[in-house]
Amino acid sequence: MSKKSRSFGSLYGLVAGLAISAVALSGCGTTFAMQPDPSVPFAMGQVDASFEKDGNGTMKVKVQHLGDPAKLNPAATTYVVWIKPHSDKQDVKPQNMGSIKVDSDYSGSIQFTTTFKGFDITITPEPAPDVTTPSGRDILKASISAS
Repeated sequence: MSKKSRSFGSLYGLVAGLAISAVALSGCGTTFAMQPDPSVPFAMGQVDASFEKDGNGTMKVKVQHLGDPAKLNPAATTYVVWIKPHSDKQDVKPQNMGSIKVDSDYSGSIQFTTTFKGFDITITPEPAPDVTTPSGRDILKASISAS
């Protein structure tokens, strides 16, 4: 096999591999960066959102550089993830989607499913994982939309 044939074959393989990767990634969701509150400028968060044809969306929230929640709210023991659906109604309340336990590396994650196509997502320091309304300030937030 000539050097030119091997070169073409390698190039063809690279192009084919990239095309396959592009097709595989096209079915993936979107990543939304979360904005930190000025009181926690080093906090980082992202939401990997994947919306399915059946109407459900799977969200994976990942956070980094979050310390002890009690330093932000003396009564807090955990961080809670809230979603508030986009709506014209004024009485729409945030929904508790679960708590994030932060590990010794100051990182954590949570995954949940929702039927909402558009909503605001926030993370607050809370005294318990099962609280029904946010009591702390929003330390990370983002707006999620399926479109």
